[in-house]
Amino acid sequence: AVVAVGCLVGNALVFWGFGMASERLNKRVRDSAFSALVRQEVAFFDKQSVGSITSQLQDDAARIHTFSGEPIRSLIMSLSSVITGLVVSFVYMWPFALVSLGTIPFMGFATSVEMKTMYGEDEKDDGNDGLSSPGGIIVETLLNIRTVAALNMERHRYNDYVQALHKSEPHAVLKSVKSGATSGLSMLIQQWSNSLQFWWGGWLLFNYPGVFSFTDFLVSMFALLFSLFALGAATMGVSDKDEAKKAAGRIFYLLGRKSAIDPLSTEGTKLGRRPSRSSSRGPSSRSLMHND
Repeated sequence: AVVAVGCLVGNALVFWGFGMASERLNKRVRDSAFSALVRQEVAFFDKQSVGSITSQLQDDAARIHTFSGEPIRSLIMSLSSVITGLVVSFVYMWPFALVSLGTIPFMGFATSVEMKTMYGEDEKDDGNDGLSSPGGIIVETLLNIRTVAALNMERHRYNDYVQALHKSEPHAVLKSVKSGATSGLSMLIQQWSNSLQFWWGGWLLFNYPGVFSFTDFLVSMFALLFSLFALGAATMGVSDKDEAKKAAGRIFYLLGRKSAIDPLSTEGTKLGRRPSRSSSRGPSSRSLMHND
């Protein structure tokens, strides 16, 4: 019950703290970027359209917001889980935990590879989304199917589609072999580490029956296993780091760019106050009659 209450309070504080910090950072980034954008001269918007600038700004702010919240929170929680698992494992069966400590880097790598393969993060997008891609050829052909049929170009479009398929995946067999070998290596590392842990735990139980019990072995082993699963899940989404860096670079470029004509600047010479219309005119006819 105490552990459950502690987890409830701790998770609530972690989610609230990181959520609040991430939202405040996102607001500051958006406000600063928009303020820097409206300060730019008109020639800045002639080089690229306003729609592309605003959409790019929105995407960059969203990438920074995504990377600054969830990955950092998951990493801290996973590191806390690993430390807690190590402490529990050392308390219940320190020789087993000492040997298992050497397998943590290998198990973390293997679990990370397995998670990326499971969720498809190892499949990179080649960015081939133009009209020359297989999908683009299909869409263009179907949209203009009457013209294709009238000019008898079915065979020609089919050949273009086949060539586009070969160009889109020139090393499909090599990628498949590499992906299969990586997945097999991750499973090999995990199974080898598990077999080593079971063998070492059984050897300790057989030779030191009065010192360690089977319950101590199970608690020590599963404390490490669950912490390693959390560590592997924390490494997911690290591939977005490069995109977040590029987005931050574009944001900082916009913030650091000095406008040639800043409409919000308070620097420079200020013009004096213009005289009123009554003072700028000559004496009125009523004042002349009064003087007479």
